[in-house]
Amino acid sequence: MDPRGLPQLSEWVTGAEVDGYHLQGFMSANVSVAEAAALADLYWPKLVEYRGRVFLGFKFDGKSIDDWYGRLSGDWRAVESVVNHVHLWDYFVITLESEYTALPELAETIAVMWRAAVQKAFSDRELEITVSDSSGDYGPTLRLTGS
Repeated sequence: MDPRGLPQLSEWVTGAEVDGYHLQGFMSANVSVAEAAALADLYWPKLVEYRGRVFLGFKFDGKSIDDWYGRLSGDWRAVESVVNHVHLWDYFVITLESEYTALPELAETIAVMWRAAVQKAFSDRELEITVSDSSGDYGPTLRLTGS
């Protein structure tokens, strides 16, 4: 994904009177350490093992998982699908068409990082990361499920 096509970056390049896109300059002018840490948690999530299943740390709530387990008749894959899904529209404010256009590619990039995080933390497990963006979804959606 090339961020140079997004208006916020183009406006920054023009306003800062810099010669083209410069990651360090843009980040130091626009991204706090807290924002970067939050993004890092989304991009490379901590993973929690609970009742033999793997859950995204930033969405983990044992009581909620147990409730879903009961509601879904003990179907762990369905529980994971409900708990371990992320709609990117819920995490980013989208105001421009170019941002809508960039979000599916960002979802794919995040999925690559999730796969690496899962492989590093649970190399002995078969876990699946999927990305969907069909008309039935609420924007680009990532999901972590077990086999």
